[in-house]
Amino acid sequence: MVLESVRSSPHIVGASPARELLALAVGGILPLASVGFVLGLDVGLSLWWIAVTLGIAVAAGFAGAGLVPTVGSLWLVGFWWFAFPPLVGYITGNWTGAGRYTYPRMLGYGYESARAELLGGTEYGFKYGLLFAVVIGLVGYGVGTGINRLSTGTSESS
Repeated sequence: MVLESVRSSPHIVGASPARELLALAVGGILPLASVGFVLGLDVGLSLWWIAVTLGIAVAAGFAGAGLVPTVGSLWLVGFWWFAFPPLVGYITGNWTGAGRYTYPRMLGYGYESARAELLGGTEYGFKYGLLFAVVIGLVGYGVGTGINRLSTGTSESS
């Protein structure tokens, strides 16, 4: 009974076309960012990434993609921030203690090896990537839903 009411709520699981577009957007951004990072571009954690993820959450809310798919997609982006740079450093062997292959540290300390950096980045990706996704996802999805309601409310009253 409860599961049926959750499925029928458009803001929990969202509409199918919007969910697919959300998956395509994140599925396109992450490979582009990965290639950019490998080529040496500065695509790591920055305010631009936060703006992009907030934009994704707002667009998902506007389109009605669902809160769970939105948070899940943003978690993938947050996990990428923490885990992908140390993975590249581990694979290439071009790793330094304070280089671009280290993940964004909240506590300001580093690990002694590329493998330890990768494991630490993966651990932090699970913890802080999910926290990031929930906060940005809730705020952005709420804003997008509000904008959608305002725009449909004004267009219906015209």
